[in-house]
Amino acid sequence: MSFTVLTVCAANVCRSPLMALCLERSFLARGFGGDVDVRSAGVSAAEGDGACPEIARLTKSRGLPWLTLEQHRSRALTDEQIDRADLILTADRALRSEIVKRARPGSIGRTFTLREAAELAEAVSFRVEERTMEGNLRTLTTQLHHSRGFIDLPRVQRLPTRTLPWRRLQVHTHDVPDAHEGARAPHGIVLRLTMPTADRLAATLAHGVLAHLR
Repeated sequence: MSFTVLTVCAANVCRSPLMALCLERSFLARGFGGDVDVRSAGVSAAEGDGACPEIARLTKSRGLPWLTLEQHRSRALTDEQIDRADLILTADRALRSEIVKRARPGSIGRTFTLREAAELAEAVSFRVEERTMEGNLRTLTTQLHHSRGFIDLPRVQRLPTRTLPWRRLQVHTHDVPDAHEGARAPHGIVLRLTMPTADRLAATLAHGVLAHLR
């Protein structure tokens, strides 16, 4: 048995495959190995589309295993995927709401945005009592949910772009903005928000679990 993490964005070609790649890499680096199964899907995804070429290029330039994205094929989010996931991480709050609206049993307690989960994880004093890594990860997820509303989280930040046209984007601190819709946040910002956040979340969860198992 393994702990299943499901990352979700809209089309499953940019943000959610990148989130999955970063999380998988971070979990593996902390010795989770086969204990965590990371997958991705999109709420409005077509089946079989390739990953966004720009996000694949950027991951390669950062030394990430970009071939994983080169081989990626999009998948539409299903109720079965929601039901089987132990932790669901969305790219933004609107996507989180889409999942909650499906009213799958227990989904609200397992669904967070990536950045929300990282902030909550760093603020919670975890207490775990299970004897397995998977059981402890499920316990930590429950504690993340129970901490909502009791921890003040930052709301909005202004992020400078590093490519033309230079500007500052106003981004909610729970969100990774979509580079393909609306104001079109640069892909560089998507990467800058996703990589360190995924690593922070994996590091905090690993510390909470491994400190108890030693």
